[in-house]
Amino acid sequence: MNLRQRLSAGNLLLLELILALIFFSLTMSATMSVFGRAYEMSKEAAGIDMALAQSNSAIEIVRSADTQEEIRDILTGNGFTSPEEGKYEKEYGDGRYKMELTLTEEGNLITACVSCLDTGHGEDTAEPLYEISIKHALKGVR
Repeated sequence: MNLRQRLSAGNLLLLELILALIFFSLTMSATMSVFGRAYEMSKEAAGIDMALAQSNSAIEIVRSADTQEEIRDILTGNGFTSPEEGKYEKEYGDGRYKMELTLTEEGNLITACVSCLDTGHGEDTAEPLYEISIKHALKGVR
């Protein structure tokens, strides 16, 4: 004779609670991964916005100056370092982003090349986020 054991009401309730916990655990992990990715995207967008703002700031410094010495003084006063003559660098965004500004002078015409790089994966794999080149006639040079 086969005896079939029937689940009691208490066992069914326990099984239902376990299934509900598994379901809500899976939905919570999916929701948390979506919010985590949104947070990462927000940080990336903030870095790109900072790159644009820093680039515009550097361009305005070049456009407002009368001499290359004035440009150098303003840039170094705003946190730029100069590893070599005519080249300036600044890191921001916890070191993930780097701006490079290169100045070349021909008579009274100065050319500034500004590029913002995403160095999140190291210096060798830096991706340019923003690049712009401007020309400005210096007033203090004759």
